[in-house]
Amino acid sequence: MRGLTTQVVIGLAVLVVLGLNWMPGLDQRAEGYLQNAMADNLLIYATARSLNGIISVVQSIELSVSLGAGVAVNLGEILDPLNDLIERFSAFVLYGLAGLGLQKLVLIATSSFVMKVVTTVGLVLGYVAWLFRASLHHWLVKLVVLVLMVRFAFIVEVGVIATLDALYFDQQQDEAHSALQLAKKSVGQLREEYLAVISEKGIYGGLWESVATIVGSDEQEGVADIAASAIVELIVITLVRGLILPLLFVWMLIIAGRLLLDPRGGRGPQQIAAMEVV
Repeated sequence: MRGLTTQVVIGLAVLVVLGLNWMPGLDQRAEGYLQNAMADNLLIYATARSLNGIISVVQSIELSVSLGAGVAVNLGEILDPLNDLIERFSAFVLYGLAGLGLQKLVLIATSSFVMKVVTTVGLVLGYVAWLFRASLHHWLVKLVVLVLMVRFAFIVEVGVIATLDALYFDQQQDEAHSALQLAKKSVGQLREEYLAVISEKGIYGGLWESVATIVGSDEQEGVADIAASAIVELIVITLVRGLILPLLFVWMLIIAGRLLLDPRGGRGPQQIAAMEVV
């Protein structure tokens, strides 16, 4: 049998892991974080689509005025690239939402009652097999470690992302979302100013004044720059938090599982040959 001190230390570690395995708050906090992240992304998506709708309405009104005046004029043409960027950003947000939803499903599966029972049984059997050096206890211990990796990997991943949020992402996302809301408000005001000019002076009289005051104005350029910067920053945050980090954790989990189940124990050919010689 193993040394008494080692037995006690490993036994205490097993008890700690069993406690974490059945601790409901751990899984609930991770699931709650994912739910809040999905809600935040939905709010940002709604703001972006709303801004996209306002720009599209402005462009449709400009087209009808141009046809009515018989002159091809594109009021607010500088907002076209911003509109395209918003449409692409909306796709990124949907990908991020899909990634968060998939993480939530996996988290629910790995924190289910069945998984907790499997983890508990595996821990107990693995400890007993290790304690008495039962036949094939090395493989049993490896399988237990693999089960623990599956059980807690996504909780650790969510914890890492939540820490990054607290340190950086939350503040940057709030600032970018506020900038996007400001751009939405500014574009809405531009639309109202445009409609007010047309309403006051008519289509023919208000057309040229609208062209002089709105097309390519510094205000439009400022709105486009602010919104574009905010969208680019939100794209980066969405990719890192919703796709890159989860995929990185899955890749690390696969690599660790392969090394763990490798019958050579992760040793290189030269090390194996040297052991055989010895």
